[in-house]
Amino acid sequence: MYSDKTYQVYNQDCISGMLEHVATESVDLVFTDPPYGIRGDELDVHYHRDESNVVPGYVDVPLESYAEFSRDWITEAARCLRPGGSMYIVSGYTNLHHILNALHTTDLLEINHIIAQYSFGVSTKKKWVSSHYHVLFWAKPDRSQSKRTFNTNWKYTDQKDSYHDRLTVQPMPRDYKPGQIKNKNQLSEEFIDKFIMYSSNRGDLVMDPFCGGFTTARQSLRRGRGFVGFELNQHAYDAFVPTLEGIEDLPDPMPIVPSDAELAKREKLREGWRRDRVLRKQQGK
Repeated sequence: MYSDKTYQVYNQDCISGMLEHVATESVDLVFTDPPYGIRGDELDVHYHRDESNVVPGYVDVPLESYAEFSRDWITEAARCLRPGGSMYIVSGYTNLHHILNALHTTDLLEINHIIAQYSFGVSTKKKWVSSHYHVLFWAKPDRSQSKRTFNTNWKYTDQKDSYHDRLTVQPMPRDYKPGQIKNKNQLSEEFIDKFIMYSSNRGDLVMDPFCGGFTTARQSLRRGRGFVGFELNQHAYDAFVPTLEGIEDLPDPMPIVPSDAELAKREKLREGWRRDRVLRKQQGK
């Protein structure tokens, strides 16, 4: 079970780890980037990458067991979520169907299917160039007063700005850390931060079953959330657990407010739209 410490992380597989350490319905948010089952430990050769600063020992999942693996960890993660709790799963397209099939065996509900724009830098001649990841947003049904968190205006006070910030096609920034030790296929903290801020509150518990470079952990702690997570790769665990010590707790950001002139302009347009809707309703259109 999660203790009263700010974080708990375990060097073990997440399926047995969640069962052993995480109480049922105790987690507010899951954000995770699981192995893709595409022999990720060999991608540096395929893409001609220099991985001299990448932590060794990346653990992928054999394709023949990926469906069962997905069902097992998603079932456990769903158990851990509180009523109204949210889950984001980052995935490629090759084995996306296994993850979706696993989600459909739970009581979780689909909220959004988000596309994350990302250029892999690999050219093709006889097919479209791959340039995206999938982010699956599912949640446990609300119960009584335990409702799903979604902070629509945490970043922008006005609906127009918030609307554009919440489109289901999102940019995925590259995680440039030249000369620094990193995990294979590590997501940027900037990208993860948006999901943490929209779908959790200060004091909530965030879980990542596949910590990797511990980016979800660090950003959760910066935003005043508790964290529990698992990482099977001993090298990654040893390299990145120390990065969780002494993280600065950032204050909640002040939402961005439009200028008075811009707000007045928007309100004038909206008033016109409201009059048009009333008129159409009166005319039976």
